[in-house]
Amino acid sequence: MRRLLLKLPFVVASAWWPLVPALAQEPLVFAVITTTTVDDTRASWEPFFADMRAATGLDVQGFYPPTYAAAIDALVTNKAHLAWLSSKAALDCIERANVEVFGQLVDASGSPGYRSIVIARRDGPVPTMDQLLSKPRTYGFAMGEVSSTSGHAMPSYALFVPRGIRPEDHFVPLIRGTHGQSLDAVLRGQVHAATYNTEELQRLKASQPARAASLRVLWESALIPKDPLLWRKDLPLSVRTRLSKFLFGYGKAAPEKQRLKLMFDLAGFKPSTNQQLQFVLEIEDFKQRSEVLLDSRMTEAQKSERLADLRDRYARLARALQSQHTLPP
Repeated sequence: MRRLLLKLPFVVASAWWPLVPALAQEPLVFAVITTTTVDDTRASWEPFFADMRAATGLDVQGFYPPTYAAAIDALVTNKAHLAWLSSKAALDCIERANVEVFGQLVDASGSPGYRSIVIARRDGPVPTMDQLLSKPRTYGFAMGEVSSTSGHAMPSYALFVPRGIRPEDHFVPLIRGTHGQSLDAVLRGQVHAATYNTEELQRLKASQPARAASLRVLWESALIPKDPLLWRKDLPLSVRTRLSKFLFGYGKAAPEKQRLKLMFDLAGFKPSTNQQLQFVLEIEDFKQRSEVLLDSRMTEAQKSERLADLRDRYARLARALQSQHTLPP
Protein backbone atom coordinates (compact mmCIF):
# COMPACT_ATOMS: atom_id res chain seq x y z
CA MET A 1 0.00 0.00 0.00
CA ARG A 2 2.78 2.41 0.95
CA ARG A 3 4.51 1.78 -2.38
CA LEU A 4 1.25 2.45 -4.17
CA LEU A 5 0.74 5.73 -2.33
CA LEU A 6 4.28 6.82 -3.11
CA LYS A 7 3.65 6.20 -6.79
CA LEU A 8 0.38 8.16 -6.86
CA PRO A 9 1.90 11.68 -7.10
CA PHE A 10 3.97 10.57 -10.06
CA VAL A 11 0.97 8.92 -11.70
CA VAL A 12 -1.22 11.99 -11.17
CA ALA A 13 1.50 14.33 -12.42
CA SER A 14 2.07 12.10 -15.44
CA ALA A 15 -1.64 12.13 -16.18
CA TRP A 16 -1.79 15.94 -16.08
CA TRP A 17 1.53 16.65 -17.79
CA PRO A 18 0.26 16.25 -21.38
CA LEU A 19 -2.35 18.93 -20.63
CA VAL A 20 0.17 21.60 -19.67
CA PRO A 21 1.39 22.42 -23.19
CA ALA A 22 -2.21 22.40 -24.42
CA LEU A 23 -3.25 24.89 -21.76
CA ALA A 24 -0.27 27.07 -22.56
CA GLN A 25 -1.45 27.26 -26.18
CA GLU A 26 -4.83 28.73 -25.26
CA PRO A 27 -5.06 32.19 -26.87
CA LEU A 28 -4.42 35.17 -24.61
CA VAL A 29 -7.00 37.73 -25.72
CA PHE A 30 -6.02 41.42 -25.58
CA ALA A 31 -9.01 43.75 -26.00
CA VAL A 32 -8.40 47.18 -27.51
CA ILE A 33 -11.07 49.89 -27.36
CA THR A 34 -12.15 51.32 -30.69
CA THR A 35 -12.14 55.11 -30.83
CA THR A 36 -12.36 55.44 -34.62
CA THR A 37 -13.17 52.24 -36.55
CA VAL A 38 -12.51 48.58 -35.90
CA ASP A 39 -10.49 48.27 -39.13
CA ASP A 40 -8.26 51.24 -38.29
CA THR A 41 -7.63 49.95 -34.77
CA ARG A 42 -6.84 46.44 -35.99
CA ALA A 43 -4.40 47.72 -38.62
CA SER A 44 -2.59 49.81 -36.00
CA TRP A 45 -2.27 47.13 -33.31
CA GLU A 46 -1.72 43.86 -35.18
CA PRO A 47 2.02 44.42 -35.87
CA PHE A 48 2.49 45.10 -32.15
CA PHE A 49 0.72 41.86 -31.23
CA ALA A 50 2.94 39.98 -33.69
CA ASP A 51 5.98 41.33 -31.81
CA MET A 52 4.40 40.32 -28.51
CA ARG A 53 3.81 36.76 -29.70
CA ALA A 54 7.39 36.46 -30.94
CA ALA A 55 8.96 37.88 -27.77
CA THR A 56 6.81 36.15 -25.14
CA GLY A 57 5.94 32.85 -26.78
CA LEU A 58 2.31 33.54 -25.83
CA ASP A 59 -0.48 33.21 -28.36
CA VAL A 60 -1.70 36.80 -27.97
CA GLN A 61 -4.73 37.60 -30.09
CA GLY A 62 -6.11 41.09 -30.53
CA PHE A 63 -9.83 41.68 -29.97
CA TYR A 64 -11.35 44.90 -31.31
CA PRO A 65 -14.85 45.34 -29.89
CA PRO A 66 -16.94 48.00 -31.63
CA THR A 67 -18.20 49.49 -28.35
CA TYR A 68 -16.87 50.18 -24.86
CA ALA A 69 -19.65 47.99 -23.46
CA ALA A 70 -18.45 45.03 -25.51
CA ALA A 71 -14.86 45.56 -24.33
CA ILE A 72 -15.95 45.67 -20.69
CA ASP A 73 -18.12 42.57 -21.11
CA ALA A 74 -15.22 40.64 -22.66
CA LEU A 75 -12.96 41.31 -19.68
CA VAL A 76 -15.70 40.69 -17.11
CA THR A 77 -16.75 37.37 -18.66
CA ASN A 78 -13.13 36.19 -19.12
CA LYS A 79 -13.40 36.25 -22.91
CA ALA A 80 -10.52 38.74 -22.81
CA HIS A 81 -7.61 38.50 -20.39
CA LEU A 82 -6.09 41.97 -20.65
CA ALA A 83 -7.15 45.21 -22.25
CA TRP A 84 -6.55 48.84 -23.07
CA LEU A 85 -9.60 50.74 -21.82
CA SER A 86 -10.62 54.26 -20.94
CA SER A 87 -10.33 55.19 -17.27
CA LYS A 88 -14.13 55.17 -16.84
CA ALA A 89 -14.42 51.74 -18.50
CA ALA A 90 -11.56 50.47 -16.30
CA LEU A 91 -13.44 51.61 -13.20
CA ASP A 92 -16.54 49.76 -14.42
CA CYS A 93 -14.45 46.61 -14.86
CA ILE A 94 -12.90 46.82 -11.40
CA GLU A 95 -16.40 47.13 -9.94
CA ARG A 96 -17.59 44.02 -11.75
CA ALA A 97 -14.62 41.69 -12.26
CA ASN A 98 -11.40 40.25 -10.88
CA VAL A 99 -9.15 42.72 -12.71
CA GLU A 100 -6.61 45.41 -11.88
CA VAL A 101 -4.66 48.21 -13.54
CA PHE A 102 -1.05 47.23 -14.17
CA GLY A 103 0.11 49.71 -16.79
CA GLN A 104 -0.47 53.05 -18.43
CA LEU A 105 0.01 54.39 -21.95
CA VAL A 106 2.82 56.86 -22.66
CA ASP A 107 2.49 59.08 -25.72
CA ALA A 108 5.26 60.33 -27.97
CA SER A 109 5.01 63.91 -26.69
CA GLY A 110 5.58 62.81 -23.10
CA SER A 111 2.27 64.31 -22.00
CA PRO A 112 0.85 62.80 -18.79
CA GLY A 113 -2.67 63.06 -20.14
CA TYR A 114 -5.18 64.49 -22.58
CA ARG A 115 -8.30 66.66 -22.46
CA SER A 116 -11.95 66.29 -23.31
CA ILE A 117 -13.17 68.88 -25.79
CA VAL A 118 -16.39 69.93 -27.49
CA ILE A 119 -16.13 70.61 -31.21
CA ALA A 120 -18.35 72.27 -33.80
CA ARG A 121 -18.02 73.23 -37.45
CA ARG A 122 -16.39 76.61 -38.07
CA ASP A 123 -19.08 77.44 -40.61
CA GLY A 124 -21.88 76.27 -38.33
CA PRO A 125 -24.39 78.27 -36.29
CA VAL A 126 -22.79 77.58 -32.89
CA PRO A 127 -19.72 79.79 -32.30
CA THR A 128 -19.54 79.42 -28.51
CA MET A 129 -20.29 76.97 -25.71
CA ASP A 130 -22.63 79.48 -24.08
CA GLN A 131 -24.82 79.55 -27.17
CA LEU A 132 -24.90 75.76 -27.37
CA LEU A 133 -26.12 75.52 -23.79
CA SER A 134 -28.40 78.57 -23.73
CA LYS A 135 -31.17 77.25 -25.99
CA PRO A 136 -32.66 73.91 -24.87
CA ARG A 137 -33.90 71.54 -27.60
CA THR A 138 -32.44 73.75 -30.33
CA TYR A 139 -29.17 72.04 -31.20
CA GLY A 140 -28.10 68.48 -31.94
CA PHE A 141 -25.24 66.95 -29.97
CA ALA A 142 -23.10 63.79 -30.16
CA MET A 143 -21.57 62.21 -27.04
CA GLY A 144 -19.39 59.21 -26.34
CA GLU A 145 -20.64 56.02 -24.77
CA VAL A 146 -21.34 56.16 -21.03
CA SER A 147 -18.06 54.33 -20.34
CA SER A 148 -16.01 56.90 -22.26
CA THR A 149 -14.00 59.22 -20.04
CA SER A 150 -13.54 62.13 -22.45
CA GLY A 151 -16.73 61.46 -24.39
CA HIS A 152 -19.10 61.23 -21.42
CA ALA A 153 -17.74 61.27 -17.85
CA MET A 154 -15.65 64.45 -18.01
CA PRO A 155 -18.10 66.67 -19.96
CA SER A 156 -20.96 65.48 -17.76
CA TYR A 157 -18.97 66.34 -14.64
CA ALA A 158 -17.56 69.67 -15.77
CA LEU A 159 -20.20 71.01 -18.19
CA PHE A 160 -23.65 69.58 -17.73
CA VAL A 161 -24.10 68.61 -14.08
CA PRO A 162 -23.02 72.04 -12.69
CA ARG A 163 -25.63 73.66 -14.93
CA GLY A 164 -28.37 71.17 -14.13
CA ILE A 165 -28.46 70.01 -17.76
CA ARG A 166 -29.51 66.50 -18.79
CA PRO A 167 -28.14 66.04 -22.33
CA GLU A 168 -31.00 63.67 -23.15
CA ASP A 169 -33.49 66.51 -22.52
CA HIS A 170 -31.40 69.47 -23.67
CA PHE A 171 -30.26 68.36 -27.15
CA VAL A 172 -32.30 67.26 -30.16
CA PRO A 173 -31.09 64.94 -31.43
CA LEU A 174 -28.64 63.42 -28.94
CA ILE A 175 -26.62 60.56 -30.39
CA ARG A 176 -23.92 58.35 -28.88
CA GLY A 177 -21.01 56.53 -30.45
CA THR A 178 -17.25 56.42 -30.85
CA HIS A 179 -15.14 59.55 -31.22
CA GLY A 180 -14.94 58.86 -34.94
CA GLN A 181 -18.72 58.63 -35.22
CA SER A 182 -19.15 61.86 -33.24
CA LEU A 183 -16.71 63.64 -35.54
CA ASP A 184 -18.52 62.42 -38.65
CA ALA A 185 -21.87 63.51 -37.21
CA VAL A 186 -20.54 67.07 -36.79
CA LEU A 187 -18.87 67.24 -40.20
CA ARG A 188 -21.96 65.86 -41.96
CA GLY A 189 -24.21 68.36 -40.21
CA GLN A 190 -26.17 65.65 -38.42
CA VAL A 191 -25.50 67.48 -35.13
CA HIS A 192 -24.19 70.94 -34.28
CA ALA A 193 -21.50 69.90 -31.77
CA ALA A 194 -19.94 66.84 -30.17
CA THR A 195 -17.54 65.62 -27.52
CA TYR A 196 -14.06 64.71 -28.75
CA ASN A 197 -10.58 64.80 -27.21
CA THR A 198 -7.23 66.43 -27.80
CA GLU A 199 -5.50 63.16 -28.73
CA GLU A 200 -7.99 62.44 -31.50
CA LEU A 201 -7.78 66.04 -32.69
CA GLN A 202 -3.98 65.90 -32.94
CA ARG A 203 -4.19 62.68 -34.98
CA LEU A 204 -6.79 64.28 -37.23
CA LYS A 205 -4.55 67.33 -37.79
CA ALA A 206 -1.72 65.03 -38.87
CA SER A 207 -3.74 62.70 -41.09
CA GLN A 208 -6.54 64.94 -42.42
CA PRO A 209 -5.55 68.58 -41.88
CA ALA A 210 -8.41 69.96 -44.00
CA ARG A 211 -11.03 68.23 -41.85
CA ALA A 212 -9.31 69.39 -38.67
CA ALA A 213 -9.17 72.97 -39.96
CA SER A 214 -12.94 72.93 -40.48
CA LEU A 215 -13.52 72.42 -36.73
CA ARG A 216 -13.86 74.88 -33.89
CA VAL A 217 -13.11 73.92 -30.25
CA LEU A 218 -15.85 75.31 -28.00
CA TRP A 219 -14.62 73.92 -24.68
CA GLU A 220 -11.64 72.11 -23.15
CA SER A 221 -11.50 70.18 -19.89
CA ALA A 222 -8.88 69.78 -17.22
CA LEU A 223 -6.17 67.18 -17.85
CA ILE A 224 -7.24 63.52 -17.86
CA PRO A 225 -4.53 60.95 -16.99
CA LYS A 226 -3.45 58.60 -19.77
CA ASP A 227 -5.57 55.48 -20.28
CA PRO A 228 -4.75 52.33 -18.30
CA LEU A 229 -3.89 48.75 -19.19
CA LEU A 230 -5.72 46.06 -17.21
CA TRP A 231 -5.33 42.34 -16.77
CA ARG A 232 -7.28 39.67 -14.98
CA LYS A 233 -5.74 38.92 -11.59
CA ASP A 234 -6.22 35.19 -12.13
CA LEU A 235 -3.67 35.12 -14.98
CA PRO A 236 -0.76 32.84 -14.01
CA LEU A 237 2.24 34.63 -12.55
CA SER A 238 4.47 33.29 -15.33
CA VAL A 239 2.19 34.85 -17.95
CA ARG A 240 2.05 38.20 -16.17
CA THR A 241 5.83 38.18 -15.80
CA ARG A 242 6.35 37.68 -19.53
CA LEU A 243 3.76 40.33 -20.39
CA SER A 244 5.31 42.88 -18.02
CA LYS A 245 8.82 42.29 -19.32
CA PHE A 246 7.69 42.74 -22.91
CA LEU A 247 5.37 45.73 -22.46
CA PHE A 248 7.59 47.84 -20.22
CA GLY A 249 10.65 47.18 -22.35
CA TYR A 250 8.97 47.82 -25.68
CA GLY A 251 9.74 50.87 -27.79
CA LYS A 252 13.53 51.14 -27.72
CA ALA A 253 14.36 49.82 -31.20
CA ALA A 254 13.49 51.84 -34.29
CA PRO A 255 10.93 49.34 -35.71
CA GLU A 256 9.20 49.23 -32.32
CA LYS A 257 9.04 53.03 -32.18
CA GLN A 258 7.46 53.08 -35.62
CA ARG A 259 4.81 50.53 -34.63
CA LEU A 260 3.99 52.46 -31.46
CA LYS A 261 3.60 55.67 -33.46
CA LEU A 262 0.91 53.98 -35.54
CA MET A 263 -0.86 52.97 -32.32
CA PHE A 264 -2.24 56.45 -31.61
CA ASP A 265 1.22 58.03 -31.47
CA LEU A 266 2.43 56.08 -28.43
CA ALA A 267 5.96 55.99 -27.06
CA GLY A 268 5.46 52.94 -24.86
CA PHE A 269 3.98 51.79 -21.57
CA LYS A 270 4.83 52.28 -17.92
CA PRO A 271 3.77 50.47 -14.71
CA SER A 272 0.69 51.77 -12.92
CA THR A 273 -1.92 50.74 -10.34
CA ASN A 274 -5.63 51.08 -9.60
CA GLN A 275 -4.85 54.36 -7.85
CA GLN A 276 -4.65 56.17 -11.19
CA LEU A 277 -8.45 55.77 -11.42
CA GLN A 278 -9.15 57.81 -8.28
CA PHE A 279 -9.81 60.93 -10.34
CA VAL A 280 -12.51 59.24 -12.43
CA LEU A 281 -14.12 57.81 -9.29
CA GLU A 282 -14.39 61.34 -7.88
CA ILE A 283 -15.86 62.60 -11.14
CA GLU A 284 -18.36 59.76 -11.44
CA ASP A 285 -19.44 60.00 -7.80
CA PHE A 286 -20.00 63.76 -8.02
CA LYS A 287 -21.94 63.40 -11.25
CA GLN A 288 -24.21 60.64 -9.92
CA ARG A 289 -24.93 62.37 -6.61
CA SER A 290 -25.67 65.66 -8.35
CA GLU A 291 -28.05 63.97 -10.79
CA VAL A 292 -29.98 62.51 -7.86
CA LEU A 293 -30.21 65.85 -6.06
CA LEU A 294 -31.38 67.61 -9.22
CA ASP A 295 -33.96 64.97 -10.21
CA SER A 296 -37.38 66.54 -9.59
CA ARG A 297 -39.10 63.22 -10.30
CA MET A 298 -37.69 61.56 -7.17
CA THR A 299 -39.17 61.92 -3.69
CA GLU A 300 -36.94 62.93 -0.78
CA ALA A 301 -37.10 59.36 0.55
CA GLN A 302 -36.03 57.97 -2.84
CA LYS A 303 -33.18 60.46 -3.01
CA SER A 304 -31.94 59.52 0.48
CA GLU A 305 -32.00 55.82 -0.41
CA ARG A 306 -30.18 56.38 -3.70
CA LEU A 307 -27.56 58.62 -2.08
CA ALA A 308 -26.90 55.98 0.58
CA ASP A 309 -26.33 53.42 -2.19
CA LEU A 310 -23.91 55.79 -3.90
CA ARG A 311 -21.98 56.35 -0.66
CA ASP A 312 -21.61 52.58 -0.27
CA ARG A 313 -20.45 52.25 -3.87
CA TYR A 314 -17.90 55.02 -3.45
CA ALA A 315 -16.48 53.47 -0.27
CA ARG A 316 -16.26 50.03 -1.89
CA LEU A 317 -14.51 51.31 -5.00
CA ALA A 318 -12.19 53.59 -3.03
CA ARG A 319 -10.98 50.55 -1.08
CA ALA A 320 -10.44 48.63 -4.32
CA LEU A 321 -8.40 51.50 -5.79
CA GLN A 322 -6.17 51.72 -2.71
CA SER A 323 -5.44 47.99 -2.60
CA GLN A 324 -1.77 47.48 -3.31
CA HIS A 325 -0.30 44.99 -5.73
CA THR A 326 3.19 44.40 -6.96
CA LEU A 327 4.19 43.62 -10.52
CA PRO A 328 5.86 40.29 -11.21
CA PRO A 329 9.66 40.41 -11.16
